[in-house]
Amino acid sequence: MARSMRAARFYGPGIDIKVEEIPYPTPGPGDAIVRLAACGICGSDVHFLEGMPVPGGVPFTLGHEPAGIVETVGDGVRAWKAGDRVAIHLGSGCGVCRPCTSGHPNCCPALIAPGLHIDGAFAEAIRVPVGSLVRVPDGVSLVAAAIATDCVASPYHALKCRARLRAGERVAVLGCGGLGLQAVSLARVLGAEQVVAVDVSAVALERAARAGASACVDVSGTDPAAAIRAVIADGADVVIECVGAPETVAAGVRALVPGGRLVVVGVGMMPPAIDLPQAIFALQELSVLGSFGSHQADLEEILALEAAGTIDIEASISHRLRLEQVGEGLEMLRTRRGDPQRIVVEIAAP
Repeated sequence: MARSMRAARFYGPGIDIKVEEIPYPTPGPGDAIVRLAACGICGSDVHFLEGMPVPGGVPFTLGHEPAGIVETVGDGVRAWKAGDRVAIHLGSGCGVCRPCTSGHPNCCPALIAPGLHIDGAFAEAIRVPVGSLVRVPDGVSLVAAAIATDCVASPYHALKCRARLRAGERVAVLGCGGLGLQAVSLARVLGAEQVVAVDVSAVALERAARAGASACVDVSGTDPAAAIRAVIADGADVVIECVGAPETVAAGVRALVPGGRLVVVGVGMMPPAIDLPQAIFALQELSVLGSFGSHQADLEEILALEAAGTIDIEASISHRLRLEQVGEGLEMLRTRRGDPQRIVVEIAAP
């Protein structure tokens, strides 16, 4: 009898997630089969529920923040073996196109990402190209490694690689959900002098204060840019936008000091209306930068920080669910019911 496994399958917006038995994956050349321990639930997963097309089509297994243990490998694989503890990076590029060879492999047109292009990790096992595997250091839990793959590595990439944050600079974080809260903590680790957390949720701001924010600003009914400038008088050197809304992108630009950088991490489908004259961008040398995912080196550095005790990834987890509860977790994140910070699906014991 053919081997099968459980997977939480997505059939389209408005249709309940169904946990079903599907064929167990088998490795092709250059692949690994990873028995999954955990997978985080991300806001990007919620976008699919709200109607954003899934590149891989439906029915489909979502989930792109996984970690687990290598079970078997395909032909030609030498660097990995059964029993290796691994985190699965967001995607594997072709390695030869211009984005890949110019330092932007996360933007490769041929990117293969689990939970986006191939079946993801809300399942008992996954098949991935071995180019997506990152070794998990001893002492780092597979639950922490799963969260690190996107929730932590993405804001780290935004701060270090895109904003090029320098020690002593002042940072504002717009939106202190899962990604934004990590941005607050990581900005401190990277040497920011001030970190201003901005949100409309009292719970989120309380968490940001515990994560190291030097000031927490509730912008309910107020202009975020003005609120940031009330704390950092001449403006922020770096603003990290983690909301994905046109108004927060515009506010982020208006909160910048001359020479400042806005890094857009939040994913939104509406065009931002930046309400500043073009001359201001030229005269003040302002920058608006996009940031998507991370590089594998970013994830390796994050796992090293966790291993050293510099950061505590598991402290950011507010809810732990079973595979059968994936649909419940997605709806919890969509509605913000229970004030989720980071939700992780624990699939199997490591």
